[in-house]
Amino acid sequence: MKSQEIRSAEENCFVREGRTLAQVAARLGVSHHTLVLWSRKGGWVKRRQEFQRESPQAALDILKGQRELQIKDIHQTKVATPEAIDALHKLTMLIDKMESRTEAIGPMLDTFERFAQFVGANADDADLAVISDWTEKFLDELRRRCR
Repeated sequence: MKSQEIRSAEENCFVREGRTLAQVAARLGVSHHTLVLWSRKGGWVKRRQEFQRESPQAALDILKGQRELQIKDIHQTKVATPEAIDALHKLTMLIDKMESRTEAIGPMLDTFERFAQFVGANADDADLAVISDWTEKFLDELRRRCR
């Protein structure tokens, strides 16, 4: 595999799969120091945060992946330290909390889409401009709150 292909694969593991730099380094045998440099140069942390903000389901999937990695680690080492158990418990509680929130997102988006179709079919150009402006203001406010 070429260096650029390796870098891209490692970046994907960090950004989209939520693995730590140490996990990524161990996976392909790239040094931790090299990954730290790649991460800084490529803005991996910022990209991970953006990815998670754009998709609550993606963030939930990352947490589930981290939980699975911790479970595998406990099984492989056959050691369940109090810290590992606590981390696993906290991850599970966070996943449960996020799942209850993400279940509501689908119906909300569906309702918002139907409203947009209704407005598009019934509003004149002046009304559409006002609604579009208020929608942008609302979304900007949501983005600010998420940061």
